[in-house]
Amino acid sequence: MRLWIHKRWLIGGIAFLLIWILPPSAFCQKASIKDVNVKGTNGVWKVSLDVQNCFTEKMQEAIQSGIQTTFTFYIHLYQKRSWWKDRKVASVEFRHTVQYHPIQKVYQVILEENSSSLAISSLEEAKKLMSKVNELEIRSSFYLEPGVPTYFRIKAELDPVRLPLHLEYLFFFVSLWDFETDWHIEPLLP
Repeated sequence: MRLWIHKRWLIGGIAFLLIWILPPSAFCQKASIKDVNVKGTNGVWKVSLDVQNCFTEKMQEAIQSGIQTTFTFYIHLYQKRSWWKDRKVASVEFRHTVQYHPIQKVYQVILEENSSSLAISSLEEAKKLMSKVNELEIRSSFYLEPGVPTYFRIKAELDPVRLPLHLEYLFFFVSLWDFETDWHIEPLLP
């Protein structure tokens, strides 16, 4: 009997340590930036991209219960410099926000980069709008030296969920579905 109790404590302790030590990303697929397409030259570019694996089952449940969910996108343009930190020549930050309205049965999607607000009836369509950026125009704020390697750094992250009345202290597990992608580097052709 005592041996059985000790085994239970040992297995429980190992499970607790694994959950404590392993990052939440070990239990799910990592979100990533894919299908980056850059068009344009002479200081003006149009950037399109897709974020993959950014919606977990828990996130979808939270969205369908009416919790507002926001993705923040960071797009920076750099020009390489030798013997010094690369020079940032353009920077854009914008958000995509979705919130479900159960009475109207619509998903309100706000795309900050083009100041649009759309009412969508399907969660799948709302997810596509949230995870895609289509031909975002980026202008260089500095003169670009010709022949110098230039590249985009792109990242997306889920803004922390803010629950009303300090409920985040009771529902600490909500932070387990936060994500951020690694920085994606997209070189520009000379």
